[in-house]
Amino acid sequence: MRLLKGFIAWVVAALSIFLASAFGGETPVQNRDEQAVLRIEQEWLRALVERDRPTVDTILTDDFVDSNWKGELRTKRQVLEGLGTPNPYSQHLRDMKVQLYGSIAVARGLNEISDKNGGIVMRIRFTDVLLYRHGNWQAVAAQETPVSSQ
Repeated sequence: MRLLKGFIAWVVAALSIFLASAFGGETPVQNRDEQAVLRIEQEWLRALVERDRPTVDTILTDDFVDSNWKGELRTKRQVLEGLGTPNPYSQHLRDMKVQLYGSIAVARGLNEISDKNGGIVMRIRFTDVLLYRHGNWQAVAAQETPVSSQ
């Protein structure tokens, strides 16, 4: 009986260690819904504003391409290299809409960029395409167009 209790204790301990190592260090799975995409959009903007390179690196796929507000095409590498010192502007997303197409999401909105006094410096209409794979949303493409401040 004593041998059986020892064996059961050993199995329980081994199983606990296995489960902790197998599932404890994984990246949490994101929901596959509109709210998750909206959270990614907010996190992406925050990471760009704060020059948070690791977060931007995680959000963008390796083959990401951005057609920026100047009409330039930029790869993920170029976006990451462009993250220098923070600028004095604040940015806020408005009019956000997300459409889901299976494992693809299209997010559209307006990015209002304001100076330190709260005056709108620029408004940029954007469309982002995100892909859901391996439990996470990642951006594969972005298109930005400046619009009038009025």
